[in-house]
Amino acid sequence: MDVGKFKASRGRLFLWILIPPFLIAGIGLTSFALKLQSDWKLERTRAYASVLPEVAAAKRKVETLISTFNNSEAGRIKTEDELISFLQSSAQDADFMVDTLKVERKTISAGGSVPVLLANVRGSGSFEAIQNFLSEATSRQQLLTESSLQISRGGQSPGHDACRADISFELILFKLKTPGGGA
Repeated sequence: MDVGKFKASRGRLFLWILIPPFLIAGIGLTSFALKLQSDWKLERTRAYASVLPEVAAAKRKVETLISTFNNSEAGRIKTEDELISFLQSSAQDADFMVDTLKVERKTISAGGSVPVLLANVRGSGSFEAIQNFLSEATSRQQLLTESSLQISRGGQSPGHDACRADISFELILFKLKTPGGGA
């Protein structure tokens, strides 16, 4: 190389002096940014890996719950007549006298159409019988919920403990899918 060329052109001299430090700084900053990004990804992967066993255990519990629900007899009510029969047998087991029982099918929207059976039960019995009936019905049928309850004193005499109850139930009718893709 001829030093005379650099002395004759100051621009060329400055370029030869300034380009190497800029290249070193650019490559250094780029590699530092890539290192930070890979460290962040590594930390995120470690965090996921530490939570993964808990997620797998929770998934197994949910799968067991869903398979238990799908295999149980309580999850098989699909029609109005089956719900009527179920509520009457629950009332009989709890010593609750059913006077009227009306069931109707409706749909609610929760990301689509979900069929629901609405049941209105009127009857009488002791306060304990009403509690037993509610407990019996909702514990044997997982998707049956009590939406309203009105209890009034039925008898006028002091020794009479009969109560009148007006109860509304809602039963969601959908099938949970098992993890294997079957219904």
